[in-house]
Amino acid sequence: MKNLLLIFILAILCSCQSNSNKTVKVKQDSIIVASVKSDACTWLKQNVEAFFNSDDQSIMETMTTADYFDYKMDAINLDLDVDGSLTGDEFKKKWSSKFNTDYAGKGVGFLISTQDWGSIQVSTCDVIHEDVNSITLKSIISDCEFQTDYHREITLLKENNSFKIKDVKEFD
Repeated sequence: MKNLLLIFILAILCSCQSNSNKTVKVKQDSIIVASVKSDACTWLKQNVEAFFNSDDQSIMETMTTADYFDYKMDAINLDLDVDGSLTGDEFKKKWSSKFNTDYAGKGVGFLISTQDWGSIQVSTCDVIHEDVNSITLKSIISDCEFQTDYHREITLLKENNSFKIKDVKEFD
């Protein structure tokens, strides 16, 4: 009877020890996920606000991938009477294999749908999807001065311990 009680106590101790290891692993994984989300949202907030507070519009090129920059420049210049401007059909044919052209923000600026702005800030930032190479964020970019919100789904490419904007779906 004593041996049976001793085996029972040892079994309980062993099971408690293995459960505590699992708890630590889950907590560590959660910290890593939270850190990536926090880093992505911090990067987005700092870079978007710096872009709109700067007179240097070339910052857009440094904060985006080359493909997204070219895509967005084509979307901004869509149907304009300037060299290199594309028609709607040409734009869709050129970019639909890489981007959902329905959400390109055609004929409007980078990240917001107006030419003029007041005080821009990223007011919300929530992770929708994450994989090894990228993280997609549901964000609201707010113009506090003009009381306007812009709903965006922004995909960031993870690159050298930083990020670059890989795609932006503009819903309004």
